Amino acid sequence: MDRGRAFSIAKAASPKQFLAVDFYFESYAELGLQRMMVADQPRTDAFAAAIKEAIKGGETVIDVGTGSGLLAMLAANAGAKKVYALDQSAVAAAAKETVERNGMSGTIDVVNANASNFDVVEPVDLIVSEWLGHFGFAETMLDDVIACRDSNLKEGGRMLPSGVELMMAPVDSPILYEVDGPGFWKHKVHGIDFSHLERRELDQALAIKTQIPAADVIAEPRGLVKLDLAKASKEDVWQHGRLRFTIDRDGSLNGFAGWFVAELTPTVVLDTGPFFETTHWMQTYFAIDPIPVKAGQEIELCYDLTRHPVEPRSLMMNLTVGEASYGFTVG
Repeated sequence: MDRGRAFSIAKAASPKQFLAVDFYFESYAELGLQRMMVADQPRTDAFAAAIKEAIKGGETVIDVGTGSGLLAMLAANAGAKKVYALDQSAVAAAAKETVERNGMSGTIDVVNANASNFDVVEPVDLIVSEWLGHFGFAETMLDDVIACRDSNLKEGGRMLPSGVELMMAPVDSPILYEVDGPGFWKHKVHGIDFSHLERRELDQALAIKTQIPAADVIAEPRGLVKLDLAKASKEDVWQHGRLRFTIDRDGSLNGFAGWFVAELTPTVVLDTGPFFETTHWMQTYFAIDPIPVKAGQEIELCYDLTRHPVEPRSLMMNLTVGEASYGFTVG
């Protein structure tokens, strides 16, 4: 998904945060959004193949954030004995109707509930969830998936996806920087000088969801967060560290590309990077002050990935390159 479908409301949430949470759930009742996700062929085909591989017959399954009900119905078709399809959004009513129309109501229970508060009598064999958001962890839906796992997955049970890794790479992207990014302001419009706004937009540090051409990547990608979802805690996402890149050609480093790779099963991997077929997640572009670079040059990137202090569905990505630091909002 690219906006979340389940979210735990903190007791201390402000009225503004409660409104945001309500919108967060109810946005997933929009069938246009559900259609966009189902129509994302790389996403849908990968999950279909993974579910077919993971289910041998007779398993019990929870689908966290079922949305249209697609993954729950794929699990039933693959031979699951019982599927609990959870969604806190009003889309649960549409999923229930779809399940009934396809003759699967004997196998699938559609439950309008938050996954973090859901408990089954007998632990299940498999939890499947397409919880992934912008840059992987925006929306923080993984919190609810992990809570559901801890309450409902039997010992030795499996998660689908089983793992996820965030990736980054430096880019030289004239179009993304000069046309669709801060560099746009350098060019006069009808003789009017807007050039001072380039600095202002860079300081705003808003990460952009966009398609980044593979040809714009100027160094081998590096991983910054890698999780085993059978073991990961809610806080394991939030990490800091350093990445070193070797630039492979002369150019201008004007940003970093970010994306995720999800291991759905041992043989099915969904890579949302620029070198693979485009998904609705696309990639995340972090624009920085352009830096001239040479082939063979080493670039060090310091990162700090944290929860957003105000927006519950967003995250903060703090990046430092040389003397320049940026605090990006991703969400």
